[in-house]
Amino acid sequence: MTKPKSKSQTIERAFLIFDELMIADQDIPTLAEHCNLTYSTAYRIVQFLYDQGYVQKSNGKKFKLGSKLIQLGFRAYDNTNLVRSARPFLEALNEQTQDTVHLAVRESGNVVYLDKLAGYRAVNISSSIGGRKCLHNTGVGKALLLLSTPEELAEVYEREGGVPEQRREFLLNMQQYAREGYALDNGEDSPNIRCVAAPILAKPDRLVAAISVSSTVEYMNDQRINELIQVVKNAAADISAEVYGYRPG
Repeated sequence: MTKPKSKSQTIERAFLIFDELMIADQDIPTLAEHCNLTYSTAYRIVQFLYDQGYVQKSNGKKFKLGSKLIQLGFRAYDNTNLVRSARPFLEALNEQTQDTVHLAVRESGNVVYLDKLAGYRAVNISSSIGGRKCLHNTGVGKALLLLSTPEELAEVYEREGGVPEQRREFLLNMQQYAREGYALDNGEDSPNIRCVAAPILAKPDRLVAAISVSSTVEYMNDQRINELIQVVKNAAADISAEVYGYRPG
């Protein structure tokens, strides 16, 4: 009985094919030879990559890298440029608030942290650069959802396992956040952590990222949260203007 190939092995072989196509357009027999694969394996992988847009047909029976890889490259460049350009504003926000500051994007249905500056207080925030969290119960996650429709919000809440009895409260809070251009985490992610977040916009209808200021309830009473809302919104607007040339009103 033939042992099925692992997913990691298939991914490794796909990247071997990418490496070969970076050198030159090639047909399947040549790819199979250069990647030390059987023809059938090379054909199966190339066909999948072709169907997904990662490779496309070139002259005759040859293949070349596809446009979807260009899209991925631009997305990676955008994120890198965003982190680099946002850093001075995040550092200023970190210095001003003395609290932990995050920069995050929405990717594959999750919050993904692109940058984190630890606060000056003895507070541990359970997040890390490259780490993932849910959208519906984090400050940056809610900020990343501010342009979503009620139907989209409900779908995210249910998919992420939100408490059914709190669904209506979540939707009502999101309506208020969308009107006022910020979002809060009042302990939904971690009971002793509170957070103020705001979106980074490239256009009025294009939300690309979010930032947040987080600390423990000891340093985040209602009065301080109210004071931080405009501070965080201003920092997010500065980043929007610096990176995308758009300043939210």
